[in-house]
Amino acid sequence: MIFNVKNAPYNAVGDDTALDRQAIQNAIDAAEAAGGGVVYIPKGTYKLDGGQEDGLEGRPKGGLKVEHDGVILEGEGRETVLKYYNDSPASLIIPLHFTKPPSADKPDLRNVGVRDLTIEFANAGPESAGGLTMTGCVDFFCERITVRGNGTGMSGSTTNGITINTFSSDGIISGCVVEGMSKPGIYLSAAARVTVVGCMSKKNLCTAPGTPKAGAGFQIAQVEAVSLIDCYATGSAVGFNVVCMGGDYGSGIIDASPAPSPTSFNVTLVQAKANSALFMRRLGIWNPATKRIEELRGTSATLVSGTTWTVTLPADNTQTIAAGATIFVNYHPFKNVRIIGGSAKDNVVVYQIPDPQNPNTLKTIVAGVGVNVSSFQPGAVGRDLVISGLVCEGNPEGGIIMSVVEDAIVEGCILRNNRVGIQLSDVGELEAGALPAIEQTKRILVSGCEIYDNENVGVYLRSVEDVTIQGTRIYRTKDTVQEKPIVIERVDENRRKTTDLKLRDLDFSGYDARMGDDFPIFAPAIPTNGDSDAVEDGLYDLAFFGPPEGQLYAPPGSRYVDRATGNVYRKAHGWKKNNWMASLVTHYRFEGTTTSAPVNLYALPDNSVVHASVVAVARNDNGLCAVYRRALGARRPGSVLAAAEAVGAVETIGTDGTNNPGWGFTLKVQDNYIRASIVGGIGAHIDWLIRTEIDVYTA
Repeated sequence: MIFNVKNAPYNAVGDDTALDRQAIQNAIDAAEAAGGGVVYIPKGTYKLDGGQEDGLEGRPKGGLKVEHDGVILEGEGRETVLKYYNDSPASLIIPLHFTKPPSADKPDLRNVGVRDLTIEFANAGPESAGGLTMTGCVDFFCERITVRGNGTGMSGSTTNGITINTFSSDGIISGCVVEGMSKPGIYLSAAARVTVVGCMSKKNLCTAPGTPKAGAGFQIAQVEAVSLIDCYATGSAVGFNVVCMGGDYGSGIIDASPAPSPTSFNVTLVQAKANSALFMRRLGIWNPATKRIEELRGTSATLVSGTTWTVTLPADNTQTIAAGATIFVNYHPFKNVRIIGGSAKDNVVVYQIPDPQNPNTLKTIVAGVGVNVSSFQPGAVGRDLVISGLVCEGNPEGGIIMSVVEDAIVEGCILRNNRVGIQLSDVGELEAGALPAIEQTKRILVSGCEIYDNENVGVYLRSVEDVTIQGTRIYRTKDTVQEKPIVIERVDENRRKTTDLKLRDLDFSGYDARMGDDFPIFAPAIPTNGDSDAVEDGLYDLAFFGPPEGQLYAPPGSRYVDRATGNVYRKAHGWKKNNWMASLVTHYRFEGTTTSAPVNLYALPDNSVVHASVVAVARNDNGLCAVYRRALGARRPGSVLAAAEAVGAVETIGTDGTNNPGWGFTLKVQDNYIRASIVGGIGAHIDWLIRTEIDVYTA
């Protein structure tokens, strides 16, 4: 059935003057009484007064509610406007709310939806709720909805555009536009199996005191199996905000009496925001061994007295349940999240804070992130995240910033003109008394991305584990940007080094030192504090300009190609920036008028012992040939001021073979180099190909 709100007996006006909430609610009630139907709202502007109109029985003033299955609201797109007036930023009134009544046994509201409507705020909105809010909805849709804020921070309120929360599942949000709100445009919290397609969120900036970064394009928390496909975020503090929010409904300690068992325990909440048995069935338990909160799924929870609950666990529970362990209520870190396609562009927020150097003055901060992945709860770790084909551009802090996440893939993304292209980090400084949750950012793959022309750094790694960056271009098109390709450091002195780092098949165009000295780079991966931050395990397979000896830290077994010469280097042992075994190839066309010419082969590193094996092959235009094989030991016992010296005599391996007795090849130590010289006839044109294998050991 179709219930037209302008028809009798509802008689909504839609002229932005008459108070139409009662009429529309009556049509919704009629649809609910009929067992479902479409509530049709023709074009017009329908005034929803936030505080003046009399409220409906048992419901807050000012908002519309759908509380029964099978009800759909449908309008005529941007020409159907629900306009919300509210002078109080502290209001809790939601303009349009799909939810079961508080007396319902289960929170599920099924087979509901809304399409082709505009919700517009004249000033303030509800605190931490959406213009459209769907609570506990199952099998729902939200299509072509526009939510518009007042564009100036919503009069200090903190209001989302579209909120999907509290165990909502199996829904689709498509073709929606949210603009000018003060908190996330589209916010999914405690939801599962929801797909957001082709939506846009822009200019969501918060002016509430102390929350300059609250505005986001899209925010997802405590979700599972959620996809954002071809969505676009611009002009907010954060484009896409993916966060863990554990323990926000309270925490407590497992009681010693009665003694806990693998299937049952009592917990007394020492911090509680809600006493719902529904939330008590989703718990987390702190594991000091892993330094994280682990999920603990209950089968039931019963309030015993005060804030003490009895929790029943499945019969096959294998987790250790001990008195004194910390329990978190409604714990559910995000998992299986996909951001596919779309863009996060020009997300910028400007605010002021007291200047640490001069508390009497204010310091202007320019911030903004394309994608931010983090946790508000120490010990809560998100997992199974895919970011694919996303464009992040013009974000002052970073294109993608990720911490406290496991098993994540970033593939086929374009990250340009941000401060940092992508930053992977362990947790930062913890607050006093916080759980010691560290070493939780790991198993991350960055593949097939374009990371270029960012302001400072292409890839920034801080105390992370098991990271692979492969098949990616980390480059710059001018010398004034992205000074370093990859920078590695610790979060702080209490955090580990970055470990198990794999760098493979990376393109570092624009870092050739031969092109200019404005920003000379001698290594593609640079540990900020040298030995203290350098990676000790993993594997590098890189090509860059210049030899790596003395320049590039790398785990043992790594491979390096000097793009300037084609020489190949391998890391036989150690992880410091020495002990690179070299396979050097020199091509020299002898066209001199003298009979000899030197060819520098290898500069001996400080404090090193070196063995060089050389094969030199020569051929001239007339077909005369020569082959020479030499071996030489050398050492340089001290620093740059110490002279190198030969160890023993030069060894000739086998016999030299030459068609011309006037040709020759010599190998010696001279001026701290292992140096080769070739000899030929005056005016001859001889091609020499010299291959040298270098074994080097430094302390």
